[in-house]
Amino acid sequence: MLMDGPDGLEPAMFWLSEFDSPLSRSTWQEMFSTANRRCRARGVRLHAHAHMLRQTFAVITFEQMQRGQIAALGALNPEQRESYVRVFGDPLDWVRRRLGHASVVTTQIYLHALEELEMETRMALVPDGWDDPSEFASDFVPDEAVIDEDAA
Repeated sequence: MLMDGPDGLEPAMFWLSEFDSPLSRSTWQEMFSTANRRCRARGVRLHAHAHMLRQTFAVITFEQMQRGQIAALGALNPEQRESYVRVFGDPLDWVRRRLGHASVVTTQIYLHALEELEMETRMALVPDGWDDPSEFASDFVPDEAVIDEDAA
């Protein structure tokens, strides 16, 4: 988030006190430490920090924008889809600009959490009694590889 400052655009202050002045780094670090102690005392295994808020914003915003774009594009013909993308752009690039990253590659680092969550979801859908087919791949012989001795 940027604000107009005396020297042009500069990062906006997010951690403000009740007097609208920026909190010191040690003050907001202590706020997170206090919250983490409260979580641990209640059995919640979470270690929060300021950068986690940034990562959470990136992941949730990207996911919501991507879902919205997929839903919108699915109902359009190719020409309308092209127009939509020109007007609304790429969700990943939108998030990149909001985070102030120079490259989409940096933004993609934040999205590893989304990929991990997708994999956990997939694994939760696999039945307990499921056998991995790669373990039996050597036993598989395609039908066309079997020689019919009677036909030969």
